[in-house]
Amino acid sequence: MLLCGAAAGGIATADDTPWLTEHGFWDYTTPGAGGMEAYGKDDYASLLDDMADAGMNSLLICPRWFTTGYRSRLAYLDQLRSNRVIASNNELLRWVLDQARKRKIRTWLSAYVCGFDPRVYGLKPYRTMKVPIDGALAMEIGIYDLDTPGVAERAVEIFDELVREFPMANALNVELEDSGMELPHRIPLYNKWAAENGRPPFERLGHPINPRLYDVYAWRDYDTHRRIQILEAIEAAVRARNFRGDLGMICETANSAYCITQEVNLREYHAKLPHWVAVTYEYDKWRHRYGVMDLSIATPKKEGLKVYYLPRGVMTWGRWPLPITLEQSWDMDVEDVVRFRPDGLWWFGSGGVNEGAHVSVKRLREAGYADGRVARRALLKKAAALRTVTS
Repeated sequence: MLLCGAAAGGIATADDTPWLTEHGFWDYTTPGAGGMEAYGKDDYASLLDDMADAGMNSLLICPRWFTTGYRSRLAYLDQLRSNRVIASNNELLRWVLDQARKRKIRTWLSAYVCGFDPRVYGLKPYRTMKVPIDGALAMEIGIYDLDTPGVAERAVEIFDELVREFPMANALNVELEDSGMELPHRIPLYNKWAAENGRPPFERLGHPINPRLYDVYAWRDYDTHRRIQILEAIEAAVRARNFRGDLGMICETANSAYCITQEVNLREYHAKLPHWVAVTYEYDKWRHRYGVMDLSIATPKKEGLKVYYLPRGVMTWGRWPLPITLEQSWDMDVEDVVRFRPDGLWWFGSGGVNEGAHVSVKRLREAGYADGRVARRALLKKAAALRTVTS
């Protein structure tokens, strides 16, 4: 049972034990995201001060999305000179991580390792897409699966580099979105795994196969098996660098008009990597709200996983205008966090200052916010009920 302590103004379990151990923001330093990529030191200091004043204690920064938001020595990572972290030779991001530590805010770094500029990456993607970077400028991005030779090895190299460049970060998160598709070169590999594990051959699975959208359990299990192999390799590499922080992976959900699904075999993930965190998300609170909360929080908790939940923060992504207001979405998520009790919570979007895929200042103004910081402070008011959970 949950008790809402009127005197304390907070939320705890019946024995007053706090259950939300980390609470903060999730944002990007990468070109085109509409996140932190246009932040200067004053913007970062404002964010960190707002977080500290609100009692937040966790910040996840993504320096690798479809594009790259840090100075890399890896020849296959794009390096746009206009990016502020790259222009500073990573000193800006190191400064942010240090400033967060001074405010007792725990820091995570996250990297997406399945989307790259194919002109630089060199390997053949299974599909491409255009990602707006700045105004009329767009970059073609290739999406890669985990069985294309070289992809897994490069994923390990990226996290090895992040630990080397930013040893002050407290934890790491891995994103493998869109890596699980059925592709011709994967079928023999699946069939070999299936024969070794008593699962049906590919020809008996039916079509189409996409573990994010269809309940094709054997394929989902194979894809989870491949993910685990890569996560184990990443862990070995960063531990060899003497990194001792927490590790997590995004476990993707899908929330479409007719179904909700979880892409990862959560039971197998926890069985093989019991110390890893499951990061789940939900941005469309107007659709299948409690079904998605089941898949995002209740089910991974039932399987024994530590769960960090990622809801819509200062985010305007999606068909605009949204069916509900941002404040209505925040209200629903605060209610759901209290009801379902994840271990951690990051609001996706900390208050952008430019136009991008995840947040648009123009859209924020249309929603009634003068700028990203005004929107962030409106969110922090809504999240005030969670303040003392982490205290």
